[in-house]
Amino acid sequence: MTGRSALPATLTALAIAGCGGGDERSSPAPAPPRADTATTTTPRMEAPERTRGRPRVETVASGLEVPWDLAFLPDGRALITERPGRVRLLGADGRLRARAVATVEVDDAGEGGLLGVVVDPRFARNRFVYLYRTTASGNEVARYRMTRDRLDEQAVVARGIRAGVIHDGGRMRFGPGGDLYLTSGEAGQDDLAQEPSSLNGKILRLTSEQYRGRGGRPEVFSTGHRNPQGLDWQPGTGRLVSDEHGPDGDDEINFLRQGANYGWPRIRGEEGGGGLVKPVVIYPESIAPSGSTFVRRRGSAWTGDYLIGALVGEQVRRVTIDRSGKVTRNQALFEGQFGRIRTVVEGPDGALYLLTNNRDGRGSPNEGDDRILRVVPPAG
Repeated sequence: MTGRSALPATLTALAIAGCGGGDERSSPAPAPPRADTATTTTPRMEAPERTRGRPRVETVASGLEVPWDLAFLPDGRALITERPGRVRLLGADGRLRARAVATVEVDDAGEGGLLGVVVDPRFARNRFVYLYRTTASGNEVARYRMTRDRLDEQAVVARGIRAGVIHDGGRMRFGPGGDLYLTSGEAGQDDLAQEPSSLNGKILRLTSEQYRGRGGRPEVFSTGHRNPQGLDWQPGTGRLVSDEHGPDGDDEINFLRQGANYGWPRIRGEEGGGGLVKPVVIYPESIAPSGSTFVRRRGSAWTGDYLIGALVGEQVRRVTIDRSGKVTRNQALFEGQFGRIRTVVEGPDGALYLLTNNRDGRGSPNEGDDRILRVVPPAG
């Protein structure tokens, strides 16, 4: 597949057509009964041996139930959230443990449930893990402590984010300065994205004193968002890049700035003006972009690129952004091969880990879904 050239300022991308609008929707399909255990087909996580030309893809584990996010621990193990309310453990040997390390009470109606997971930058010292979850009273962030292979809840460190059947956001990432950033959707109520008193339709930020202490009201970093689900910082520039769902197409990639207003629902697509910030990339036909990462490991053809999991688009989107902010490549990878991709995470071994979401009632599951896929990018 070839990359698509960009316009100098705002890139309007010819996206892959998908069923439904800019949400996660596609033609509903009933999910099969959940498997009791996961089948591991790649028993080891070794440093990748890159080949030229094509990436290598392996199934690490199968039989998960709507996995949503993945975060690596310092020892090479990883925590995976399943939206119905379980946290699973992937060993450094590449084996998925059958028993959950935590079972969390959530409201998983619609797009809610157990969503984002992050590991504290000082985990080796404090053993803290943070979960973003939907409850009957709203979305919140809770702090847990990991003891051996178990997570125990300590405190709720952020609350007051309305929950909806759609648009719950849910992604969390630690910024370069140690603050915790989280995405919130507008919970299906468009006006909340522009409401100053609301935490919905925003990028939010917690300080280390809040998330390691008693918590508090998050700071609003940026506003005017519909349902952002991916964010990461560009290596070398420190630019904060995010992606979010449009209403029926017009999915977006944005460069985020503190205090900026990204316009929803006042503007969409190429519309702008009045101090509202236009996207740098627009997908007129929905791909439903979700979790994302910049590729940091050197030596691959994808090093420095922004990779986005896409749900409706059933692909990974590879976006190249130069230091000036110009988008020079916008390419679909693995289109239609693995179904709905919820997120992309770079592992400590230099490989990329993808979570599929074909068993959420909106995909067409194959035997073994949902999966954790390990991708070794081609050599640079």
